Amino acid sequence: MKKETPTMTGWPMVLRRLLVPAAVLMLLCLLLSYAWCGEDVLAKGEDPRLDTRITFDADGIALGLALEQLSETANVTILAGVNDDDWSVRDRKIIVHVKDISLRDLMRHIASTFRFHWSRGGEPGKYAYKLWQDKNEQQEEESLRNAEQSEQTKQSREKRDNALADMVGLGSLSASDAANLKANDPWRYVLATEPLGRDVAEFMSNFAEARNAFVQGTEVTFPVAELPPALQESVRRIAVSYDSLTRAIGATEDHSDLLNKFEKLQITINRTRLSEDVVARSMLGRLTIGTGSDSFDIPLFDPASPVGKALGKAIISLKQGVSKEQVGKQLQEDMASAVGAIAKTSTASIRDITSDPKLREKVKLFDGPTTATLPVALKALFIKTGLNVVSDYFPSGAPALDGREKTIGEHLETIRALYGTNWTKAGSVITFRDNEWFIKRAYAVPEVWMKYWTDRGKLNNGLLIEDMAQIGNLRDEQIDHTIMTDPLMIRLGAGEAARNRQILRFYSALTADQRKQMSGSGLVVGSLSDELWNMLKAALA
Repeated sequence: MKKETPTMTGWPMVLRRLLVPAAVLMLLCLLLSYAWCGEDVLAKGEDPRLDTRITFDADGIALGLALEQLSETANVTILAGVNDDDWSVRDRKIIVHVKDISLRDLMRHIASTFRFHWSRGGEPGKYAYKLWQDKNEQQEEESLRNAEQSEQTKQSREKRDNALADMVGLGSLSASDAANLKANDPWRYVLATEPLGRDVAEFMSNFAEARNAFVQGTEVTFPVAELPPALQESVRRIAVSYDSLTRAIGATEDHSDLLNKFEKLQITINRTRLSEDVVARSMLGRLTIGTGSDSFDIPLFDPASPVGKALGKAIISLKQGVSKEQVGKQLQEDMASAVGAIAKTSTASIRDITSDPKLREKVKLFDGPTTATLPVALKALFIKTGLNVVSDYFPSGAPALDGREKTIGEHLETIRALYGTNWTKAGSVITFRDNEWFIKRAYAVPEVWMKYWTDRGKLNNGLLIEDMAQIGNLRDEQIDHTIMTDPLMIRLGAGEAARNRQILRFYSALTADQRKQMSGSGLVVGSLSDELWNMLKAALA
């Protein structure tokens, strides 16, 4: 029996409905109800209901859902977005833990955290409130994104480019010069003395496309069989030397099958990770040789990073015959110190955590060492300190927390360093905002689209070509940071769409007749427009 796909009013209708420009939605809103305007609609005396004392919790849920729940708690109509299709506001994630504060203050903190504002409609005593983003706020977000990306991208490129240049230099050091690195620069010592370092440097130096992808920080995959013979041999040496290094330090995995079918493998530069932890943030990039779970995943650490030094030290100790138990214990201590060093570096512009007596109080957030996502950490902060918490939230990994007793100010600085979120304390309320909120918002994909694809994928035992074409037409940052960090989407086959996005974009741009020709007698390349020809070249690059 042929499987039916979810109707959901049809994908094209959903797509058109969600892509209506925000400016048009705002204009319609204003035309339908001028009462949604106002300077300070939360001013005291305007609506006595806003004086109601509220206790409310939201653990990293969508802003639209959170405000629906807040409406029920406060018995006041509180909405997110100009309408139900305003996903750029409604889909934002929020963490709230407050006890006995006024509804007015909570609404102010929410608006401030998200850089949105409130409007009000209706009649006195029955006002309804909407949280939305106007044109000026959108322009501010875009301006911050453009300025930050240009400077940040430049610095990251320089760092990776310099690292490759250094790697080439390390391979040419004499034995005595390399030995001088052993005590104080262990990861550079590993790169200088192990064949792996020399093999990676040679591969990058002789393969411009791979080097460019690494320096740019982009993900690119090359089938090994399609590389020139010299590069194929270079990839083989990298795999063999990495396998040899891991075995020398005690790894027991058998990769013989992987090495024996080398011509069928692929090498990926900077394969996307599913989480961003302290180790990941210490990596300049990585090489992945293989397919799926059967692969070599070769990290290229920043040699100057505390994590790189800790792992380099562990490798040296294991090769010298130190027991795994001893090395494991030392590595755990070194990694804890690395986390502290990263936190110290990240907080170089010291925050004032001593002037406020509350921030000098000492507490333990957890009973012992643990890992915690931001919602878990902030809930513990609320419970153990009595301070109210409001935060935006972009789902990510669960870094390690040491569980030691610290001042509240020190806990706040640890959270700032590990989760990349800045904090502001106003009275009994602490608000948090992600340092890269204006960049990460560009990663977002409407939740209704994600549900549409996952529903179809479950029904059809995987994503179909139509689904993959739609995913391929998302922006690169949406694919890399949202689609490829969703485990269910990956299980359903989204990884294929990500790896073949240029081909899918070309396919989507073809007319129905051109697609029919492709599946039949073939498509005449000379018939393509300049735009399609450029897309085809990008797909084949």
